[in-house]
Amino acid sequence: MSTFERVMTAWLVFVTTFSASGCASTTTGQTAQPATPSRDAEEKRAIVIHAYEQGLAGVRAANPDVKLSVGHDPALVGEPVLLMDYPEPTSDPAARDVHLDAENRDWTAGKAIAFRVNPTNSIRLSVSFVDRNHVAYTAWTNVEGGVWQSVRISLDGIRPNPYFQPPDAKTGGPIDVSEVNGIAFAPQDRASGRLAISQIVVVR
Repeated sequence: MSTFERVMTAWLVFVTTFSASGCASTTTGQTAQPATPSRDAEEKRAIVIHAYEQGLAGVRAANPDVKLSVGHDPALVGEPVLLMDYPEPTSDPAARDVHLDAENRDWTAGKAIAFRVNPTNSIRLSVSFVDRNHVAYTAWTNVEGGVWQSVRISLDGIRPNPYFQPPDAKTGGPIDVSEVNGIAFAPQDRASGRLAISQIVVVR
C-alpha cells in the first residue's frame, strides 16, 4: 500500500465515522445537479483526474468485498464509467472506500472538481484528497438514486477535514492543488448498493 493510500485510508476512517454519527453536517457539503449538455462540454475542456481509459489501472478499493468494474452506459455515449458494487457497512468505517490515482496532478488551472454519478440508492457521497501540503480535504454531497446527475465541488469552498489530518500536514495555509496524487470517494448510506461514476475532472 502506497503512502497516499495509507493516508487516505486512515483519513477516510475518520471521515466515514463522523459522517455516520452526524458530525459531518459541520462541513460544507455539495448538492448534485441534473446532468446538462453545457456541463458535458465544460468537462471536455477540463483537467482529467481519472477517466478509466486503462480499465481498473490506478483504481483500488480498500475492501475485496467492494466489486469494481469499468463499463459503459447509454446515457454517457463513448465514455467509460466506473461501476462500484458495495456491501452493507461493517465495523470498519473505511470498508467501502475507493481510491483513484490522479492522471494529472496539477489542478491549479481549475476551479472545481466535477463528475457525474448514478447510484441505485439516494446516498451521501464523500469526496476526498490530500493537497501538496499533505492537508486532507473532504466534501460531502447528497445524490439521488436512479438518475445521472452532475456534482461540482468548488476548490475555493472545500475545507480541511476538521476531524483528522495526516501527522505531516502543514495546516494554516491556503489550499495547494499544484500536486495532488489522487482522489477518493465512498458511499455513506447504511445499505448495500451500486453506483456508477463518470470520469472525474477539474473544470476551469
